[in-house]
Amino acid sequence: MRMRVPVPWRQRRTVRLAVPLAAALALTASGCAVSGSASIQPSSMKMTVGYTAIGAAYSDLYICEDAGVFKKNGLDVKITLLNSSSQLVAALVSNSVQIGVGATTATAAGAMNLKGVDLRYIALPIKRYYMEMWGRKSLSAGDDLKGRKIGLSSPGSLGDAAVDALIKKNGWSQDDLQKVYLKSTPAEVSALENGAVDAIVTQPPTGTKTRQKGFKKVMDFTDLPTAANAYTVKTGYLSANGKAVAAFTKSEAECLAMLHNDRDAAVRSIMKHSGVDNKALAEYSYDFFDKLWAKDPRVDPALVHDAFAATVAKGVGTMPKNTDEFIDNSYVDKLKDSGFIDSLYR
Repeated sequence: MRMRVPVPWRQRRTVRLAVPLAAALALTASGCAVSGSASIQPSSMKMTVGYTAIGAAYSDLYICEDAGVFKKNGLDVKITLLNSSSQLVAALVSNSVQIGVGATTATAAGAMNLKGVDLRYIALPIKRYYMEMWGRKSLSAGDDLKGRKIGLSSPGSLGDAAVDALIKKNGWSQDDLQKVYLKSTPAEVSALENGAVDAIVTQPPTGTKTRQKGFKKVMDFTDLPTAANAYTVKTGYLSANGKAVAAFTKSEAECLAMLHNDRDAAVRSIMKHSGVDNKALAEYSYDFFDKLWAKDPRVDPALVHDAFAATVAKGVGTMPKNTDEFIDNSYVDKLKDSGFIDSLYR
């Protein structure tokens, strides 16, 4: 297969949004409904997919693009890096992206607070917190973390939610850890290296790079379940572009199978898209995620419920009567019931 000459990933994948989530929520609070009308033409097979952090967790998107799976299934897809999880809903609202993928705790806030914007989760490729904590060699997991400065990208990010889950698991209070928000994962690494924080929470390979500077892996969060990286669409887009969503979901299932079945191709995609020129780091990342990537990306209703509950517990929104209403598993279920997903692993 002939591959196009790649544009440097930093240049090609970064977009700045004109409608941050805070501004969108402010519009709602002032009584101005945010319109859910789409600028995308109905029945379009062209879409932009927004993801929220640099790292191997998004290898399903990377390999779909590199292997031409989207194109094979009739889609014209552009994948775009958003500045933070907090911008995911804003991107969907403004139609900067048509499908967004990121922490469900971030999209839950918008789902509960933005009038006129109805969201649906259509696929869930990872069902655990896939974050690691890297820090000083003297640092240990457990009570030794109390009082420490923990670097995170932004409020509402998956790393932020992972730390909250750790606090809850250990029976700590929010005051037991000092969260330091640094706006981006590269900024987290810089803060750790210059001593501004004691540890950072990132996905591989970003934090893993710091081992070259003498830092160590303190812990990971993979024992904690969550609706990580949930693919999210507006219902208006879903109803007008069901064919495109079906093609995307099919592509997602195929690309998850490619990740599980072709380690070498996955490692190449991680190196190409995650800013990693060290193959050993890319292989470490692959081995970390291989056990986390789902084969059946069906959205787990219990995990979505937990994401909404965690968001409400932080004082954001009012708990919906039925969070299942935000889930549309029909596309994944059709692939599963037809035997398509099982056929990918024979």
